[in-house]
Amino acid sequence: MLLSKLFPDRPELRGRMDVDIAGLTLDSRTVKPGYLFFCIKGYETDGHRFAGKAHDAGAAAIVCTEPVEELPGTVYIHVEDMNAEINRISDLYFGRPSRHMTMFGATGTNGKSTLTSVISDVYSHYRPCGYMGTIAIRYGDYSRVPNLTTPDQIETHSNLKEMVDHGMEACAMEVSSQGLDRGRVDSVDFDCAVFTNLTHDHLDYHKTMERYLAAKERLFTNLKPEAVAVLNADDVISIDALKRDIRCRFVTYGTDQGQELTDENGYPVHGTHSPVGSPDTIDYFAQEIQQSATGCTFTLCHAGKTYRVTTNLAALYNVYNLLGAIAAMHECGMPIEEMLPYLEHVAQVDGRMDRVEEGQDFTVIVDYAHTPDGYEKIFGYAKEITEKNGGHIYAAFGCPGKRDTVKRPIMGEIAGRYADGVVLTSQDPRGSDPREIAEDILEGVRKTDCAWEFEPDREKAIEKAIRHAGPGDVVLTLGKGGESYMYHEEGRRPWMTDKAACQKALRKLLGKEK
Repeated sequence: MLLSKLFPDRPELRGRMDVDIAGLTLDSRTVKPGYLFFCIKGYETDGHRFAGKAHDAGAAAIVCTEPVEELPGTVYIHVEDMNAEINRISDLYFGRPSRHMTMFGATGTNGKSTLTSVISDVYSHYRPCGYMGTIAIRYGDYSRVPNLTTPDQIETHSNLKEMVDHGMEACAMEVSSQGLDRGRVDSVDFDCAVFTNLTHDHLDYHKTMERYLAAKERLFTNLKPEAVAVLNADDVISIDALKRDIRCRFVTYGTDQGQELTDENGYPVHGTHSPVGSPDTIDYFAQEIQQSATGCTFTLCHAGKTYRVTTNLAALYNVYNLLGAIAAMHECGMPIEEMLPYLEHVAQVDGRMDRVEEGQDFTVIVDYAHTPDGYEKIFGYAKEITEKNGGHIYAAFGCPGKRDTVKRPIMGEIAGRYADGVVLTSQDPRGSDPREIAEDILEGVRKTDCAWEFEPDREKAIEKAIRHAGPGDVVLTLGKGGESYMYHEEGRRPWMTDKAACQKALRKLLGKEK
């Protein structure tokens, strides 16, 4: 695309804009001849320092907000609002792809991956639907590992164009609070936005729950008037603010059991629940919920009609995820009756309530839970299925290095309250000492009667937790989900995945392999 098409109102650059732009980048290390380079100010570095490097690499044009040395052969374009320009140009350069699809966006502390994966899986039976988020960039039979939950503006619009080019008519996208705060999706044309819940997470970045919620709200306040918002009526922290600030139509979802309440810091308050609504006050309402170790059933009430829903997704929090997905898909045209058969066997989301079966007489679950609220939910579910047969709960987990250290003892206390034994281990240490991280977690574990041990090797820790288990017990491996890498000081290193570690340990235990 010609530079003059990207910047049509720059008379001072007339005669210098007849340049064909070969690509866009925010990273001077990826500049190629003919590229447009944005000098973005990051949290650790300033792109203006690398303008000369971008020129030397062949940049056709450089966009900046501050003066830089202007060298021959490159067009320098000065702007006031860099984020706005990156959004505008990325959208325009890739042909405004989000306007050619039905765009679903989901944000919230927990549930984004499952909810958007359900939409992508089920809505595809109505219209071809891609997925972009923590797990993958996926459309049709194609899938690749993403760099971030919500990539930068250039990568976002490039991914969406790729989906359009391959016949996708819709996309379900996870939208993180950091991505929203940094304006990465300001130019994405969302048709439907879903809010899952708000609990303690990422306060190392946002500092307060108020700022965390404000970042999440940005997805909804940016919605066009004809869009629809789907809100969790049982999330008492967010519901009133979202209802007040949204300018488009909204619908709500909830259950007859309510959602666990949180305190002013976003921590779950054990044994408390939000006020329960009804089919008259909540648009998509689940009642008569029946749970088992392999799934659940419930009655969905909507617009005066009832539907019996059966699904292989287990646990109450997945009922919420399913409700949010059902509401979003229905509001975007898919009849509920058409969804029901596909909800029975939703494709398993890697590392989200992922049961590992090798013929053992106890339950092994891999889950991405990495927040206090996530721990309350997954351990609560484990307690529910073990209470029926007198089983025990064992867990292997850690906490990330250099991230939100305040929540470590909170999560340790939650695990200790529910589990009979925990094995603390490495989990994305990022250069921190795993033993020091474990000591922070133990501040909470020691408030309970739970047995514990420390094993820095994650594979060995998972094997130890599994070897504790007997008939009717539950083993949880938490925090990594389906991730195939571990963050260390120098960056990512390959990790076999928690599921593979569980499979290997179970096969050794059962004598299937040495």
